[in-house]
Order: sequence, then C-alpha cells, then structure tokens
Amino acid sequence: MKKKTGVSQQSEVVIRGITTEILVLVDGIPYYRSSHLADGATVDLRSFPLENIERVEVVKGGGSAIYGSMAAGGVINIITKKPVASGGMILAEAGSNDWRRYYVSGNALGDNLSAGIWYERTEEGRRRLFYDTVPENRFDSLEYMGDAYGLVLRGSSWVLRVTTGEYRYKYLTPGWGQDPADLNDERKEYGRYSFRYDADSWYLLTGYDTQRYEILQNAGNFYEDSAFTAEFGGRSAMGEALVAWGIYYRYEETEFSDGWGDPAVSKDRFNLAPFLEVSYPAGDWLVNLGLRYEVWRQEANDHEELVPKISIQRQFANGNIFYLAASRVFAMPSFYEMYAESSWTAGNPDLKPEKGWSYETGIKGPDEYSWSAGVFYTGLEDKIKSVYDPGIYKYTYLNLADFRTYGVEISRSWKLAEKWVFSLNGTWQYPEEKQDISSPWVRSYGVPEWEIGGALKFSTGPWKMILDVSWAGNQAGNAGWYDWDAGDYVLVDLAVSWEAGDDTITLFCFNLLDEKYTYNSAGWHYYGPERGFRLRWERRF
Repeated sequence: MKKKTGVSQQSEVVIRGITTEILVLVDGIPYYRSSHLADGATVDLRSFPLENIERVEVVKGGGSAIYGSMAAGGVINIITKKPVASGGMILAEAGSNDWRRYYVSGNALGDNLSAGIWYERTEEGRRRLFYDTVPENRFDSLEYMGDAYGLVLRGSSWVLRVTTGEYRYKYLTPGWGQDPADLNDERKEYGRYSFRYDADSWYLLTGYDTQRYEILQNAGNFYEDSAFTAEFGGRSAMGEALVAWGIYYRYEETEFSDGWGDPAVSKDRFNLAPFLEVSYPAGDWLVNLGLRYEVWRQEANDHEELVPKISIQRQFANGNIFYLAASRVFAMPSFYEMYAESSWTAGNPDLKPEKGWSYETGIKGPDEYSWSAGVFYTGLEDKIKSVYDPGIYKYTYLNLADFRTYGVEISRSWKLAEKWVFSLNGTWQYPEEKQDISSPWVRSYGVPEWEIGGALKFSTGPWKMILDVSWAGNQAGNAGWYDWDAGDYVLVDLAVSWEAGDDTITLFCFNLLDEKYTYNSAGWHYYGPERGFRLRWERRF
C-alpha cells in the first residue's frame, strides 16, 4: 500500500503492516535517511519522477540476508531509465488544487557513449492536510514547489547516474498558546550519484547520496544525512550450483540541530558486510541458501550479526510453484534515535538493533493469470519506540516493544475479453506489538487489517482506460493514549488516455467518489487526498 503522508504529503509504502523496516534501493544502492524516526518512513518517494522509472521490483518478506539492515519487511528496487534510443519527450500536466507539473527529457546515442538528461517541475496550491480534534478539524497545506534534474551517461559496460533536486512547502498545524495555527515553512534538498561497471563474471557498484531537511521558520533547525556505498561482487557456476558473492561497504554521516541553541549533533559510522548466496537443485526441489555477516562500527555500541536465509521451492507439471522460506531480519537504530538532543527529545546511544525472524510459504502461479496465495509471519524483538520520560521531561527512544505481523496474501488476473483485463489482489494482515515484556499484545496503531484492490484495464486502438479500486478495512484506531475514529474507506481512481501519433492526452480522476477519510503516520493524523482531476499532454520525439 502506498499513501500520501506527513506534513508535506510525502509518499510512503507499507508492506505487510511494516513501514520503517523496508529497504528502498535505487539502481541497487540502499537509499534512506539515517536520521529517520521510529514508525516513520525512511524514504520520500516524491523524488522519483514516474517518467524516469524503467521498472520497480518489489520483494516482500525478510531480505536482510541479501541486503542487510532495514530489509525486515521487504525490499523495493527502483530501476531508473538508461538512454536506449535517441529522442525525448515533453510533458505538461494541470489539475485541481492549482496542480501543475512539467517534464522534459532528451537522449543521444553514440557508438561508445550515450547520454540522457531530464528536468521536472512540480507545483501545488492549497489542499486539506492535517486532522486534529479542534472545532475546525482542518489544517491545510498551503503551497508546494519542487524541481528535479537528472543526467545519465552510458558506455558499453558501465553507467553513471546523477539526480539532484529540491522541494519547498508551507502548511498549517495546531498553534501553541493563544495562536490557533502555526505557519510552517520547510525545504528538502537531495542528490544521488551512482556508478556501475559490469564485467563477464563480476561487477562494481558505487554510490553517494545526500539529503538535507530544513525547517525555515526556526532558524538553524536542520537535518542533513549523507552516505557513501560500494559493493563488489560476482556470479559463477560450481557444478549444478549457482553462486553469488560479494562484499558491501557503507559509510554514513549525519548532522542535525534543533535551532533552539542546543549544540549541533554530528556523528558517523560504517557498515561492512560480506555475503554469499547459493542456489542448487536437489531432485525436484530448488534450494536457495543466503548468508550475510553484518559489522557496524559507531561511537555508540558496535554490533555484529550473522544473518542467514533458506528457501526451497518446487515447480509442478501445471507450472505452479510451491515455496517455503525462513530468514533472519535485522534493522539498525537511526542516528536521530541514538543521538537526538533538543528541548523535547533525548536520544539513547545504548539502543540495540531490532532483530527477529521472517517466515512465509505459499503457491505461485506460472503467470499473472493464475492464482497466487501465501501466508507470512514476521517477528521483531527490541522494537524501538518513542516514549515520554518524566524524569527528564522529554521523549526518548527505548528497545521496549516486541512486534509481530502475520497474514494471508492472494492475487490473480483474468483476460475477460480481447481488450479487457481484470486484476485482483488482497491482503489480510494483523500487525501487533507489546509495549514491554509484561504488556499484552495490541494492534499496531493506524494500520488497516484488510487491504483489497482491483483494477480493470481496457485497450483498443488509440484508447486506454484503467479503473483502480482499493479498500482499507478495520484500521487500528486506539494507541492506548488516544482514540482515533479510523473507519474503513474505498478509493476509486480512473485514468483515460488517447494517443494520436507522437501525442498522448490523459485525463486522471483521483478519489472519484470523493471519499472523506483520515489515516495515521508516526502517531499523527492526516486527511487523505480529496477528489481531484488532472489533464496531461505529452509528446515524444
């Protein structure tokens, strides 16, 4: 499930009831804020223009044995486009709430070198945003403006990618003291740089990213993260077995200040991890073994963890595949959780990593037009939570909670006719946690128990249409200290496009039924996007 969340309407993803412990890769390189908060998203997906994405690979379940920290809930690998043909495109889009978006790109191919560039501009006006229990029950996002730039250079065996951008936004929140509302003015800047070289049996992958978040109405209040990543690995055959191996290195830095006169916090750490994955046939079965050794060195407690994974699968004569997997999962605390020092928050350098196990089993069909169904269970010990410490009159972070989530997933598509396709997917999930060892299990706050979606697609000649329906049911609305009227909601989105030569016109309607709903993110409550229309024109050349 993807949703707009937070004071800036950023996009976050929830997989199997998990939000924070999901690892996002950009062209194979981990990308997340090392100063993220507990129970909040680590990546803002708005910094990825859809037109620059080649595909998105989603692997649900424990991925720590292959990808390391933050992959307890799953892994999302965003593969961006490379120049494959000379040409480009121009796009203009306008819609409700003063929405405007412009995108332009161009590619040039040569014998030994190809290049591509792109630029995106996004603007939005006033819209509903923040939900609170005051009489008006409404605080709005006032304006949003973003710019993003990209460059890709590609040779016969290597590719270099550069992406930079900035977005700024203003919004209202409940006021302090006598003020009914406070005006917030914030800015985010980011940069991503990566290089990949592929030889016959080995590869080298390097990357550097920066992310800076400034709260402009409070001078000196900022959070800045940077990370350098390098991975060297390869693949080879040993008899009937296929072996993938490598060594991974990551160096993280952070600096943040609350702007209230407290000293700025500046910290760093590094992660070193050799890994190995082996696949080999055993009769009618295919066995996959993964092993990764995580080494973290930092000013606070150092950590080392051996992270194994085993999965087996068998394909039957009808093409269906049975699978069974078990894996260790592992997530390091963030810099902010360990070192925050402000008027209202105190970090805890003694935090331990979140650790646990993930299990899943099920049947996968040979293609999308067959049933796929599975069950899953993930448990985490030492879950990091924000709690109020009356002794210091501040919030701090502790390894208080145990967390578990379990459920069932199904999916299938049908060709209803030559021009019609219907797709269905559904998840029943039950994430719950214990605040401490003596507490009972309670539902995780703000997460729906049911998520069911369907999509109807139609295509004929120059016309295409997609109708998307999603239902979120039985959201947990009691956090133990605050009741929230969560409710169920149904969202209906519609898109119709018409193509004529090099031009395409598309009309979008989001939240077609104008469903009034709220949702939770990191303990705060927000309005979901109201009904809106957008009209897009694009030309390819």
